[in-house]
Amino acid sequence: MSMAPVLFSIGSINASSFGVFLISGFIFGVFLIWRLCRAWDINEEKALDLMLLTFIGGLLGARIYFVIENFSLFSASALNFILINKVPGFNFWGGFLGGWLTLYFFAKRFRINFWQLADIALVGFIGGLIFSDIGCLLGGCNIGIPSKAFFAVTQQGLVGRRWPVQAIEAILLSFVLIRIWSQATHFHQRGKIVSLGFIYIGIIGFILEPLKQDHSGAIFSLVITILGITIYYLITKQSPIKHLQQVKIFIMDFIIDERFRSKVLQIIIKSWYNQKANFIWKLKNWKKILRRFNVKFS
Repeated sequence: MSMAPVLFSIGSINASSFGVFLISGFIFGVFLIWRLCRAWDINEEKALDLMLLTFIGGLLGARIYFVIENFSLFSASALNFILINKVPGFNFWGGFLGGWLTLYFFAKRFRINFWQLADIALVGFIGGLIFSDIGCLLGGCNIGIPSKAFFAVTQQGLVGRRWPVQAIEAILLSFVLIRIWSQATHFHQRGKIVSLGFIYIGIIGFILEPLKQDHSGAIFSLVITILGITIYYLITKQSPIKHLQQVKIFIMDFIIDERFRSKVLQIIIKSWYNQKANFIWKLKNWKKILRRFNVKFS
């Protein structure tokens, strides 16, 4: 499979895949934020203005960090910093830091609770990140290590096939978004959603780090995971020591007690079956809706 850094052209203007998917991610993220603002009766205009500023702050942070890491690509011309089509690339951790610092700064100016905004912004952030990962896959940024797997892909300017880490990350983040969304639309303690989101993003970063050519994100994955855990226990006011003791007891019971082990496995199988049945039911409903619009399946 080969990638397409240029999605389409209009005359002499080339639309980069990364740019198109970045804009698509922004629109999708704003849509998710708008839905949550309506659900929680938050001033939509204020919240969307703040999210736009946060997006710009994150974009600048991501680009600045990428330029610092790859300064040799920009030493010839400073315009390359702005011309993304010529030198595409953003750094996730730079965008993450820039976005959240911007959100914290302007939340006080807009007089909106920071943790409530952070929960909403986290959902939009993950939605936008999914699209940006697809754009990176097509545009050739955040590339993976060489691979001979059948699903490996070629990347612009590189010899050989690579791990499609961008696509894998997009898939994992999609599952996180589904899980986070169901919690964000129901009552929760302010800050809990963002804490869980940080933990999920950090764990995904750890899982995929060995498959990436650039391993500079390892320390950030660790930091964001610790940050998420810290926020979670501060918000929920629970004891991490008590949770560790409960995990220890669970593991020991699972290893020693055969009845307990059998019961746990039955719960897992039942849960998997219910999720599978629910997915099939939703798929059938979607097929009925599509048939109404004369969409046929081959």
